Amino acid sequence: MRSPDNLETNGLPPIKLIPLENGNPTSVNTTRKVSGRPKKITAPIDIRYVKVQEFLRSSNLSPNSRKLYERELKRFLGWTELHYHELRPRHFGHYKEYLMERVQTEKGNSLSTNSVNSALTAIKSFFKWLTLTYPDIIATNPTVGVKFEKVPLPPAQSLTPEQMQQVWEVLEFLGETKQRDTALLHILSHGLRAGEIVDLNVGAFDGQLLFLADTKTDEPRLVPLRKSSCEVLRDYLLWREQQGEVITSSSPLIISHHNSRKGERLSYHGIYFAIEKIGELANIPDLHPHQFRHTYATELLLLGVDPSHAKRLTGHTSERAFRRYTLRSEQQAAIAAFYRAVGEKDED
Repeated sequence: MRSPDNLETNGLPPIKLIPLENGNPTSVNTTRKVSGRPKKITAPIDIRYVKVQEFLRSSNLSPNSRKLYERELKRFLGWTELHYHELRPRHFGHYKEYLMERVQTEKGNSLSTNSVNSALTAIKSFFKWLTLTYPDIIATNPTVGVKFEKVPLPPAQSLTPEQMQQVWEVLEFLGETKQRDTALLHILSHGLRAGEIVDLNVGAFDGQLLFLADTKTDEPRLVPLRKSSCEVLRDYLLWREQQGEVITSSSPLIISHHNSRKGERLSYHGIYFAIEKIGELANIPDLHPHQFRHTYATELLLLGVDPSHAKRLTGHTSERAFRRYTLRSEQQAAIAAFYRAVGEKDED
């Protein structure tokens, strides 16, 4: 690292390394591509990383997002020795090239476009915060002009009616978890995210609607349930009471059957495990909870629900993310219009 005496301070104090008790600088690991497998490099934790830590503490990030942001910001600090006030837009252009051309995954592959964009998102978010919080350190945001890489819109991972039928049929073979997993599938089939189901309490179900107080977008929403789904949920709660459980409004709506967590709130990983097991029985490889959300959104539009209402029901805020569902409904409508125009019946 360059000597602090050589830095252009512009009136700011020089960079000082923060020593540990043994007198050695604290360091973080980040990865830079060399020949063959990635190689760990060491980036000194100076005052720059202190600001990163402050940013992470003050940001309302999910645990997974916080981990990703921390990793990407450490990688950036390992790439450059420049202090924040020395950075210019061109440096971020060079860093983007570095991510795309030199960084490799643990398997030796180049970073995907989504991974590059995730890294840029972390950096842009940090520098936006830094310029607002510490304008005396950096007056203007040098990342404003950094463009994300274009990512093709992925298709919706909707399940076919035949696959859904297979899923419902295998529930009869689940044994102890039959009532629980039947209720879980009915909730998933109304477009809820796995994380939203984890947070649901019994009091969130009023017999007809589910009230989601904690959502990914921080916007509470009401989810109306089909009559059959309401009956399944009532039967599931009654079954739990018959097993001797005392249920209150604050009890978890869906519980675990795992030996070490029996009766406790079903975890995020527990939901994924339950759906993977159902997928194996139904002969649907790699079945995961989010596919039911895709199926629900697609079905709403195919049924003719107004897209703005469908977005509200699913909790989508991004027009682009929701576009994958409208594409299919528009295509289906166009096909139907063609057969009507030529006086023939749509056989599909």
